[in-house]
Amino acid sequence: MELQYADDNALVALWEEDLQGILSAFVKASKQLGLAINIKKTQILHQPPPTSSTSVLPPNISIDNIRLENVDYFPYLGSLLSSKAVIDDEIHHRLSCASGTFSRLRKRVFENRDLQAKTKILVYKAVVLPTLLYGSEAWTTYSRHLKALEAYHQRSLRKILRISWEDRRTNTSVLEEADIPTITATIAQNQLRWTGHVIRMPDSRLPKQVLYSQLVKGKRAPGGQKKRYKDNIKTNLKKCHIDLKAWEDMATDKATWRNLVREGAALYNDDLCHAAQDKRRLRKERATTKQVQPKPPTTTFPCPHCTRIIGSRIGLYAHLKTHKDQEGGQSYSTTSDRR
Repeated sequence: MELQYADDNALVALWEEDLQGILSAFVKASKQLGLAINIKKTQILHQPPPTSSTSVLPPNISIDNIRLENVDYFPYLGSLLSSKAVIDDEIHHRLSCASGTFSRLRKRVFENRDLQAKTKILVYKAVVLPTLLYGSEAWTTYSRHLKALEAYHQRSLRKILRISWEDRRTNTSVLEEADIPTITATIAQNQLRWTGHVIRMPDSRLPKQVLYSQLVKGKRAPGGQKKRYKDNIKTNLKKCHIDLKAWEDMATDKATWRNLVREGAALYNDDLCHAAQDKRRLRKERATTKQVQPKPPTTTFPCPHCTRIIGSRIGLYAHLKTHKDQEGGQSYSTTSDRR
């Protein structure tokens, strides 16, 4: 299979021999058209199945008897593809790109006192957020990914609004002041909009075939399962209060689906903010109603001849000996009354 976009080409195959054959035919056709393949920029990314051992040898693919380099990840059309088929590296790459974009605009826009905060937020939404969430429509996210993105989102907004940690502002209040939703709700909206776009595609289109296709052979391993993109879509539909049985029929109408997704994402964002507020309120209530453990009673020994209180029996013996030495050796008896 060939994925072509301008001068970027990705060749995909299930077996090493098939990939070598496709690549050789591609190189031959390019030479006939007078085009040259840049061998230094041509790399091989092997994605073994999850059940395979770690000792699998990398594929040996070559062009004109020159072996191509095997890599664990490489960028393609702005996204970072990984050999483990996870988006951890992609999330780090997106955070790095968004941080670079924010830094280039820091002095001219975000730290400019002549611009209003509303204008800065609009620039952030138009430039930084698209860089951060580029390709998020196809992400299969876990909670660790969303937490990292939300943390960066909060840091950026606090810098724009000039909110320091000494102000002790909650994340919900920062989002309300900036009038901007959470990253979690934004990603859910992007993914549902893209899913509706895929459903409206003809059956011959590759994205629709991938969305509805299933593996003919093999089965999932026992135990905890890896999250699938379909699981993401199902979760987003529930969170956005969209009917799981009728959503495909509603997605066929573009205008109806876009309005439904927008309203559902707004409800999802409100639910996230309310949940954060309730969690903070319960935490504060537990802190204020927490009972202080009473200290265990201390044992004291009063001196029978003076007003001094001794903290231990050995100390009382030493104290009575001092009285005895001072008064000429007269003997005394000890008491062990506890208070």
